[in-house]
Amino acid sequence: MFAVDIRCGRWCDACVADSEKNSSPLAVNVALCLDGDVFDRFGAVLRHLVVGLVDQAVQVRLVSSDARIESLKLGPVQSVLHPRVVWPVRVRRTEQLIETLASDPPTITHALSGGSYAIALEIADAFDTDVALQVTSVADCDRIAQLDASRVGVCIAMSEPLADILTTQLGMPSERIVLVRPGVRTTAGGDPGQGKPTVLCTAPFEPGSGVDKLIKAAHILHKREHDLLLFLLGEGPKESTLRRLTRDRGLDTRVIFAHPTGDLVQAMRSADIFVHPSEDTALSADGLQAMGNGMAVVSFPNAVCDHYRHEETALVTAHATAESLADSIERLLADRALAQRLSTSGVEYVRTHHAWSGMAERTAATYRQFALNRATFSMKE
Repeated sequence: MFAVDIRCGRWCDACVADSEKNSSPLAVNVALCLDGDVFDRFGAVLRHLVVGLVDQAVQVRLVSSDARIESLKLGPVQSVLHPRVVWPVRVRRTEQLIETLASDPPTITHALSGGSYAIALEIADAFDTDVALQVTSVADCDRIAQLDASRVGVCIAMSEPLADILTTQLGMPSERIVLVRPGVRTTAGGDPGQGKPTVLCTAPFEPGSGVDKLIKAAHILHKREHDLLLFLLGEGPKESTLRRLTRDRGLDTRVIFAHPTGDLVQAMRSADIFVHPSEDTALSADGLQAMGNGMAVVSFPNAVCDHYRHEETALVTAHATAESLADSIERLLADRALAQRLSTSGVEYVRTHHAWSGMAERTAATYRQFALNRATFSMKE
């Protein structure tokens, strides 16, 4: 039980001290719902979040139909791997999942991206839990706009532009929006390599990813007599088309295709420039990782990223074209001092705004606020 002093009507040190003598800490038992998309875009962040929440004494259960949740299990963290909840077996599979969770019901349900909102709300309805919805993209905002706002306790926005969309376009009260930036690892910014410059891109080989524009930019730079290597670390349905584009431009020995395996950090430490060649409206961790590992970053203009700050943490191209991309990469190739400055400032920005500990602390604080709001209070006489 917690005590509130009716004389002041608010929490004070004396109230808290008195309550701590007669009560145990509020339990926070979270069902953390994940879909495949959040693994694809934030794989490097998820483990840091889970470990940080454990350090914050939060009881975590991972709920997903994606087998990658098994890689996040550690110590007290439990996982519930369930079949995909799809028509025509949606109701039955949802009921089975609820039965699995019923032995230790969650007190809070947290969906980490839009693809897990539906199942998170089903869990919340079943156990009368508070709901936190992580907002990682414009598509997530669109999903929230279609929900009954009264069912959502708080939205956790992963960037300021996304928080602004929730406020200005969806009309969500600011007190129901929490800004929690993704946390990534940092290393000291290094000096650009002395050998042949290397450019790295981790965008998927999918329509609209911009990889085709990057290949065309590499061709432009080749015609300008720049000798560099481009590593495309991705996979997807457009791979054969992109390989054909590479061959047609005569870049077979300059563009290397490789499927992503394991941790990207080693690849980032071996390259000089990271390119984000898409105007996508969804956040991902790769660009932050590149900044945190001391790479100079080039990006197309991006409506949801607040970590790509032109000529401060990255070069943001003037236009979303191959020519503009080639111009920005060429600036870094020609100006080593600029590349070094972006490398150093990028590391410092990530260290300041995207620390692992800050991500977990702010998320756990949101959970505890839910718990406090539900606590039973006793009045002091």
